[in-house]
Amino acid sequence: MFEPDERLALCASFVREGAAVADIGTDHAYLPVWLVRSGKIPSAVAADLREGPLANAQANIERNGVSDRIKTVLSDGLDNIDENEADDIVIAGMGGELIAGIIGRALWLRDPCKHLILQPMTKADYLRRYLCENGFAVKEERACISLGKSYCVMLCEYDGKNRECSDETAYIGLLKNDGSYEAKRYIHMIREKLMKKIKGFGSDTPEYCTLAGLIEKFGKMSEGAENNDKCRNDI
Repeated sequence: MFEPDERLALCASFVREGAAVADIGTDHAYLPVWLVRSGKIPSAVAADLREGPLANAQANIERNGVSDRIKTVLSDGLDNIDENEADDIVIAGMGGELIAGIIGRALWLRDPCKHLILQPMTKADYLRRYLCENGFAVKEERACISLGKSYCVMLCEYDGKNRECSDETAYIGLLKNDGSYEAKRYIHMIREKLMKKIKGFGSDTPEYCTLAGLIEKFGKMSEGAENNDKCRNDI
């Protein structure tokens, strides 16, 4: 049976036992196939915007003998997914802005019984700000390293409380409280991105001062990870 890489395994770890799952942007449906075959969940919906990846997903589902438990749906985000089809919604491998747009269109996600498992590839800071400002609480967040790159995965649910989102929270979320090597590598990666970004501002601007403060703080948080070549990110 297919074994998920560290990124998909971390997403899978946030899925509740027995939950009905919707995997958005499923590609080959690796995650729902693994979750169903491992016995963690009874059923899933595998959705993708494009017909090609969805055909690949259907072939993989049939190859693994789970076509009676996983349904494929051609859908732009959650547009063609019924709220009764999913308890846990996985949106992984997309940009943070795109993920936020998908969440914003699906009003039925404003239900505390629904869990969102989000893995942004880019613009995670945009996504965290969106969640804070639109009543979604990030309950847990962890980092992983897969194929030499750092990723974060967020477990979220709606509680209707709009929150302030500091720059620090936007960039590293709950990972600021996580002393694991994976979290330090993620924070180090964010620090390197900010070091490139700060070059676009004059040293006497408020933006420069804000970024300089974050760079210093993130440097302390990521001590011990900065010189390790185990993880290299495209930044």
